Amino acid sequence: MSLDDFFQKVIRVAFGLLFIIVPLILTPWNYELFEFNKMVAVYALTVIIVAAWIGRMILVKKIIFKRTFFDLPLLGFLFSQFFSFLFSVDHHTSFWGYYSRFHGGLLSTVCYLLLYWAFVSNEDNRSARLTLRCSILTALLVSLYGIAEHFGIDASIWVQDVRNRVFSTLGQPNWLAAYLTSLIPLTWSSIVQNKLCQPKSKLPVFFWYLAFLILTLCLLYTKSQSGILGFLASFAFFWPILFLLLTFGKKIRPEVKKLLRLALLIFILSFLILFSHVGLNAYPQIANLLAKVGIKPPSPPTTELQAAPTVAAPLLEIGGSASSEIRKIVWKGAFNIFKHYPIFGSGVETFAYSYYNFRPVEHNLVSEWDFLYNKAHNEYLNFLATTGIVGLGTYLFFIGSFVFWGLKKVFIQTTYSKIKNPSLKVKNEISKSFLPDLLPLGLLSGWLSILITNFFGFSVVPVALFFFLIPAFCIVLFDPAADFYSPATKPVKISSKSQKTGLGILLMAEAWSLISVAKLWQADYHYSRGDKLNKLKQYAPAFQSLIKAVNLNPGEPIYHNELGESAANLAVYFLNQKDATSASKLAQVAYEQSQKALLVSPRNLNLWKGRIKILYNLSLLENQFASLVLEAFQKAIELAPTDPKLLYNLGVIQNSYLLKNEASGAFQKAIELKPNYKDARYALALLLKEKGQTEPAREQLEYILKNIAPGDSSSAQLLKELNK
Repeated sequence: MSLDDFFQKVIRVAFGLLFIIVPLILTPWNYELFEFNKMVAVYALTVIIVAAWIGRMILVKKIIFKRTFFDLPLLGFLFSQFFSFLFSVDHHTSFWGYYSRFHGGLLSTVCYLLLYWAFVSNEDNRSARLTLRCSILTALLVSLYGIAEHFGIDASIWVQDVRNRVFSTLGQPNWLAAYLTSLIPLTWSSIVQNKLCQPKSKLPVFFWYLAFLILTLCLLYTKSQSGILGFLASFAFFWPILFLLLTFGKKIRPEVKKLLRLALLIFILSFLILFSHVGLNAYPQIANLLAKVGIKPPSPPTTELQAAPTVAAPLLEIGGSASSEIRKIVWKGAFNIFKHYPIFGSGVETFAYSYYNFRPVEHNLVSEWDFLYNKAHNEYLNFLATTGIVGLGTYLFFIGSFVFWGLKKVFIQTTYSKIKNPSLKVKNEISKSFLPDLLPLGLLSGWLSILITNFFGFSVVPVALFFFLIPAFCIVLFDPAADFYSPATKPVKISSKSQKTGLGILLMAEAWSLISVAKLWQADYHYSRGDKLNKLKQYAPAFQSLIKAVNLNPGEPIYHNELGESAANLAVYFLNQKDATSASKLAQVAYEQSQKALLVSPRNLNLWKGRIKILYNLSLLENQFASLVLEAFQKAIELAPTDPKLLYNLGVIQNSYLLKNEASGAFQKAIELKPNYKDARYALALLLKEKGQTEPAREQLEYILKNIAPGDSSSAQLLKELNK
């Protein structure tokens, strides 16, 4: 095997691993179990693929780059992200992505685009099909685990009711649904392909039909309405387009049309059977629509819940308010951000910071009023808010380009048998008739489903891979000559000193990059451990773990903040132990770490909240920190002016500092922002009672008992005392 052959094999194996590892990988040792590990896997495999690609270029002494129709749209999108990064309110987050989400930062976008160009420049038709088969096999594993979740295989592990809505290895039901809907159309195209034309799939038609059933059943067990809408959109696109292609074809025998109609009927019946098994009540909007025409949906089977959950997965939709109501409010906030930052947005992935600056007051009246929103729950509005009209415009330009190109190729390149494609051969009985390669149609149908699921949510790592690489698959599959730079027939020799030097530098750069990726993972491991130990009030071992995290990744502000909180807690501990020297040293460490965190991310509201905790603990040591606590509160309130919880906590702190009038004002402002804020009204009532203002205090308590919590014992007891 020549070295060039070896490099190309590395690229193809790495791409196969990319679509196997990314959907499957998760670990219990990280701060975020799912997305972080998937993003790290993308980083590592991108390094390997790009290094092998560059190695090929060094060997053959030429640029290996296939120009495609999407180069201009993708470059435009990349430049929009870069300029949004330059003008960002938080450069660190815009480069790396929001911590706990990771995907979406400038670095991840660069990785996806490098993977796109590496794929079209190095893969051929055969290897692309093999990679897609790997994707389907992986999706089967993911789906089988999801189905097993529905029957309680890991119900005792998660906080969520995973039996009710499965999420498998993706981490959240909507994310799993988006992943599955992007792949299900490939099962349709493979079944019809095996029946109508060659090349047949290497796997039998029974396998593809079984794959369709398993993937669809798992999709239904997610109970994701966006996923179902995505599925219906891809279904409504794939089959009509296929019928149109048959209509435009020449000399199509009636048997072929009957076969296609039979396949469509089987798919519809299979989906209805699966749907009835899960139950329409899982999809209230669809159930309501059927109820209007007199159809009562069957109830889903009930399952007994298990207790003692120990691990939490990402949460998106919990609480009493309808998700549609909450989304409308968040979308309104996203549009408010756009109006303030219309050109390049507030910065790539900075929604978590900019949203709180423009957060609608009505958000305080929903059940998720104190949740942290780091996405707009609509990919398009998220781009509009964080990257402005330029970012959204280039994103839509790429989408439009692929839809236009894909439809053109499907209708023109695969419509007539005169197309000279040596990889496609017609069955004898339909020779010289219409012969499409249906795999690209399946890919395009699955890709369109992503546009739907992204509208009601946001993309995650596995879905983003398909969003950027399905166009690459189509480029290669539509063009059998895509492999312009196949392995040389003769071994390529390293004949010059410059080649040896170049390969040596490349090897060192690859090793350094992979070590850096490993350090990212290791730092997160130590941070996760330190965070858990801090919550268990084991401050000393937490402090040691967090020091390791900071040493491995000194540029991450969240690590500095958590280390500062741990040091501040330790300082209070040593003060209580009468060890003033150690307490003073740790207080200095805590203050410095907080400063370092905010120096990197000055608009991060969570870091300001962390600073408040740190400074409040330090104020127990030295009174001089009390004024800094209040300053930190004011800065946090500037960043989140409609957040009543900040004002409530400010009032609590001011009350502890004997600033009674200021505390009363803070509680009043919190109540103005959130009239049903029980804690703020109760705290105000206590303060008013202390000041001798009995009637106003009574009004607050009566409001609680009448409008907020009729059975609140604390309010009832205090009201009883006031009425004596």
